[in-house]
Amino acid sequence: MSVPDEKVRELRAAIAGLEAQRSVLGDSVVEPAVTALRQQLAELEARLRALATEEERKIVTILFADVSGFSALSEKLDPEEVRNLINACFERLVPIVEKYQGTVDKFMGDEIMALFGAPGAHENDPERALRAALEMMAAVTAFNRENATDVGIHVGVNTGPVIAGEIGARGRRDYSVIGDAVNLAARLQEASHYGEIYVGPNTHRQAAALFDFETLPPLKLQGKGKSVEVHRLIGLKKAPGAPRGIEGLRAPLIGRQSELAEIQSAFHELRNGVGSVLAIVGEAGLGKSRLIADAFRSTDIPWAEGRALAYTEGMSYWMARDVLRALLGTNTDASPEEIEQALRSSIEQTAPAKMNEIYPYLGRLLEVPLPAETEEQIKFLTGEALQTRILRGFKHYIRARATREPLILFLEDLHWCDPSSFRVLETLVPLIKEVPLLLLLAYRPDRDFVSQLQERTRAAGVKSYRVLELSPLTREESRSLIQSLLKIENLPEKMRALILDRAEGNPFFLEELLRSLLESGTVVIENGHAIATGAIEAMNVPETVQSLLTARIDGLDTEKKQTLQNASGDRAYLSAARAGISLRRQRSFERPTE
Repeated sequence: MSVPDEKVRELRAAIAGLEAQRSVLGDSVVEPAVTALRQQLAELEARLRALATEEERKIVTILFADVSGFSALSEKLDPEEVRNLINACFERLVPIVEKYQGTVDKFMGDEIMALFGAPGAHENDPERALRAALEMMAAVTAFNRENATDVGIHVGVNTGPVIAGEIGARGRRDYSVIGDAVNLAARLQEASHYGEIYVGPNTHRQAAALFDFETLPPLKLQGKGKSVEVHRLIGLKKAPGAPRGIEGLRAPLIGRQSELAEIQSAFHELRNGVGSVLAIVGEAGLGKSRLIADAFRSTDIPWAEGRALAYTEGMSYWMARDVLRALLGTNTDASPEEIEQALRSSIEQTAPAKMNEIYPYLGRLLEVPLPAETEEQIKFLTGEALQTRILRGFKHYIRARATREPLILFLEDLHWCDPSSFRVLETLVPLIKEVPLLLLLAYRPDRDFVSQLQERTRAAGVKSYRVLELSPLTREESRSLIQSLLKIENLPEKMRALILDRAEGNPFFLEELLRSLLESGTVVIENGHAIATGAIEAMNVPETVQSLLTARIDGLDTEKKQTLQNASGDRAYLSAARAGISLRRQRSFERPTE
């Protein structure tokens, strides 16, 4: 990354980190710091946008939120009081957009328009937007409770292709996006009612595995010739499904037999009391999660998973909390009181002699209510002292669990791990020499911190550190995957070759290409078999793949990104990706940092 791009990343992470600690540090400490950082971020982003003179075609998720009820307040309150309330409400909502690395495009009276995917794209922008929408709903509820108001909010979210760039008259241009996807998001917001979040079909398709929706009757919306498929967002799923893969179709594990055997060997050694660190490394879509899922089906050793998310790098202890909640067996919707009880019960069963060294600090880590005497024990600790005790408590707890029986900790998407959780991981590494503990790691080969872990492992005298690097599938393996997924009996060889060329051995790309053929009707399922309805001469890149590619391109520094735009031969750099899909083979560019 260039220095400006890296600075943007650092500022966003710092803002998110401070917001996450607001309840601990207090508004008087957090607010001035956050305000200053936001101003720096806005100025820096404005300078970077000024450098981007070319328009871009991008897949963007657009969120329109209308905050209603202030007009009624105008009849009762002084205009200045109403203005202060409006600003206070927006000050609750804007940080939520920023938390998920979205951009507030504009304020329109009582409305907010936010973008997820522009200027910078992420591979899961629909998920980010929907999480933000749910939190905005909760924030308005809290605002009403604290201010004795009856303000409402209703939201429209849609995903689709847009033109992004400077829009406006000469001398009065601002960065924004235009396109039918924007219009549909606005119409969805207008059609929704108080307390509702209406979601367009593209957003729903990409997020259906993670959220619960209610499918509504198709709506006739202004400016749309046909009725539009609409879904009302209910909330997060209690048991999220896999966001990738084709629903209802599953192929056997192909091309990963040697890697599967390596993982199973590590399980066997663990069963015999020998722990280790085993890392599964591969680019996005190469099948790290699928490989490990298949491995877990072959063992009964207790395991717990912690997953980092792309927007949690600035949230302290995110991944560590995820692991701990999994070890406690608490549901995603468990109350703080239920989590506290599970923590206390688990420590009493596994490490009762260490209760005072574990419970207060893991309780604080999980942000659960603690007894008054326990709060008194920790309230005067400095931040550094508290962190030391949290690390020590986590280590004591894992040692106790692994002493009772072999234990696997699976840390997925480690490339997005927040620094605090990474320190927890470093603290656990030496335990491998003491107890049967397997640290199973999955990450992309894009981050330098993995070398730090390897150095830490060597410094701790842990010799068992293995790395399995996943390569793209061979052409024959890809051909087998197509046949296993769809069992297509009449797929023309030219069509098959086109799919194989576009996928370049990436299972995710291949599955998404097949999905696009099913959705377009080019391939249909009849009696459990797929039948090609006609030949194709060209193939568009599915939006899910475009989003991943665009996120990778936006991860390049400004100079390299502009070079790629110029090399594409038109004003849309994504056409360069369409020519071959994978950026791995663009040898003239460094691998982007996410």
